[in-house]
Amino acid sequence: MYQYLAGKITEKTPAAAVLDVNGIGYEVRISVNTFSALPDPGQSMKLLTHFVVREDAQLLYGFATEDERELFRLLLSVSGVGPKMAITLLSGMTIPELKRAIADGSVASLSAISGIGKKTAERVIVELKDKLPREAGKDSKDIVHGMNVSDLTVDDAIRALFALGYTKQKAKDAVQTILKDSSGEKLTVEEIIRKALKHV
Repeated sequence: MYQYLAGKITEKTPAAAVLDVNGIGYEVRISVNTFSALPDPGQSMKLLTHFVVREDAQLLYGFATEDERELFRLLLSVSGVGPKMAITLLSGMTIPELKRAIADGSVASLSAISGIGKKTAERVIVELKDKLPREAGKDSKDIVHGMNVSDLTVDDAIRALFALGYTKQKAKDAVQTILKDSSGEKLTVEEIIRKALKHV
């Protein structure tokens, strides 16, 4: 419902901030990572948001970066993990550290965060390990392709297929097959995606 809010910070704590948008004060729940990125009260800030509706409340969660909001939404997809626990996980370590802990299957690192038990840490790892998007430029290194298609094009195509619900490996396999069958043809991201969807 709300993509982002842009206005002046009037209040801030490590758990929440109030953003004045055209005279309306929005309370936004935040992580420690986003708190550290907030300017001083009175200065302007744009926060990406995620709106949560419950029977007893309507809550806005705010994020300084798309990377953090994306990870928050992935955490919400884990069974037993709600917004409060997702924010706790995001506050327990930096975004790169959290991604690394999940990718490496480090139950100890996740369960070391206050409020996160061993079973929850295990569920997060099992359910998200193959869903975490890789950093730009890394997927293309695993794929053989000619000079006619750039690394960025390959990465964009893989990320698009991943966003459509395919696993990273299936997306990579499909893109690799398309590029092998292209016989040196220069393909756009859209063309690779269309062909890959037919292949997958």
